[in-house]
Amino acid sequence: MEQFIPAKGLSNKHLQSILSSAGPRKFFEKRRSAELLTSSQSEVITTPQGVKLLGSLSKTKAARKGVAILLHGWEGCSESLYMLSNGQKLLDDGYDVFRLNFRDHGGTQHLNKDLFNSMRLEEIVEAVKFLCQKYGGPHNLLCGYSLGGNFCLRVANLAKEHNIKLDQAIAVCPLLDPPTTMNELNNGFFIYEKYFVKRWKSSLFKKLKHHNHFTYGDQLKKLKTLDEMNEFFVIGHTDFTSTQEYFEGYSILGNGLSKLAIPTTIITSLDDPMIPAKQLNDLFSSEWLTIDLQKNGGHCAFIQNWKLESWASERVVYLANKQYQKCLSL
Repeated sequence: MEQFIPAKGLSNKHLQSILSSAGPRKFFEKRRSAELLTSSQSEVITTPQGVKLLGSLSKTKAARKGVAILLHGWEGCSESLYMLSNGQKLLDDGYDVFRLNFRDHGGTQHLNKDLFNSMRLEEIVEAVKFLCQKYGGPHNLLCGYSLGGNFCLRVANLAKEHNIKLDQAIAVCPLLDPPTTMNELNNGFFIYEKYFVKRWKSSLFKKLKHHNHFTYGDQLKKLKTLDEMNEFFVIGHTDFTSTQEYFEGYSILGNGLSKLAIPTTIITSLDDPMIPAKQLNDLFSSEWLTIDLQKNGGHCAFIQNWKLESWASERVVYLANKQYQKCLSL
């Protein structure tokens, strides 16, 4: 359980990353997570600031330990395969599971007037606080993937300050430094940039259908790269004066995690094609932070066999159980 060792033929980082969310895994994971999906109830959370966020709650049939809140990555959603895999494992293990969509993700472009951006941390803090109050138990867990992992760590950093009844945070392949990752996407394996451009454009066009105060449709059609899209939307649709200022705002390097006061783990891989592991050395050194660094795994993948099962989902449950037992002994 301590070490991820992929089956023969599954060690390539790009194969790992692509298989994680494409191809036959869609069939396998939806079948494996049937109980999670059939038992889920949709719920819209309204924050004190009036932001509406949609999520899905599944209640465990096992002895209840608490609530596990899951956060997806950029242009993912509550139905992303890693959310289903992780959610079903946690459900089986005794957690009520709430899969939360970020603003403008998971078909929720109609719920809020303004566009999503990665600096909208307050609404996620408020949503997590609400969920812990409403559904919390002896051990409440927050887990996020990629950009969701970045949000997860930033929420964990503020948990004590905001009186959130959160007992543990686990981030899988979290975004550490946005400028670095954007550079990796722009100059790495071409399929990743094409994927995010396509998904982001689709989301922004959906937003236009529900909110006629936006007039960016013609410009959006002309944008071809992530750099072009970031430049246009950061300058035109946020309060930031440059993309660099925006990216630095949600970087967690340096003192970004200096307020951590709950057990927090980062699970990531040396071969992540989007997030260089060397930047883990630039995180704030905290007694609350543990780095679980694996040799292989790609980005948010950790596909361990040809059944396309996720080691990361099992690892999250293992770490949650470990901390749950500590909570009981206190």
